[in-house]
Amino acid sequence: MRLYLITGDQGGQEQTVRIVEAALAGGVDVVQLRKKTMPKGEQYAIALALRRLTALHGALFIVNDHADLAIAADADGVHLGQDDLPPAAVRALPGFAARMIGRSTHSIEQARVAMREGADYFAVGPVYPTPTKAGRPAVGTGLVSEVTAIADRPFVAVGGIDGANAPAVVEAGARALAVVRAIYDGDNPAEAARRLRESMIAREAARR
Repeated sequence: MRLYLITGDQGGQEQTVRIVEAALAGGVDVVQLRKKTMPKGEQYAIALALRRLTALHGALFIVNDHADLAIAADADGVHLGQDDLPPAAVRALPGFAARMIGRSTHSIEQARVAMREGADYFAVGPVYPTPTKAGRPAVGTGLVSEVTAIADRPFVAVGGIDGANAPAVVEAGARALAVVRAIYDGDNPAEAARRLRESMIAREAARR
């Protein structure tokens, strides 16, 4: 888990698949299907297509919020928000065994709880202000550093991250970055992914 793409709300199956395919070619290794305003039935068709694509590229496929959709599409896991079911309840669902659970966190306390509850990974953010999390205050790179010091499993920094500020997030300790607009909304998703991944690698090398 290094470069994690979250799909934007815009776009149906054809557009979403085209963008994700390009992003995978550019170096994305995790894809999360997140279509907050799209009916679940429409998301299912996209989920099946993204499952095939990610399998071809050896990438992980995660579904946002909907554990039932993750099971139906044979996704690698589900990503849960703070208002969703607790991880233990999701793991107990028929057909969910062996799939991953991610958890959104917005404070050091929530990060600790996510680890205690058994999330396989968790997200920290929004690091910077972002319209995808309207109304939620940015937590800054300070929280990324705090989490780095206590994390006993993978975590991904998310929220307003792009090519310009990604080095600062890596410098704070993040080894995985999640983005929406920086890749999904770009003119060239493959090139955007490639540049972002290269900037992460370069900054990590400079820290050694």
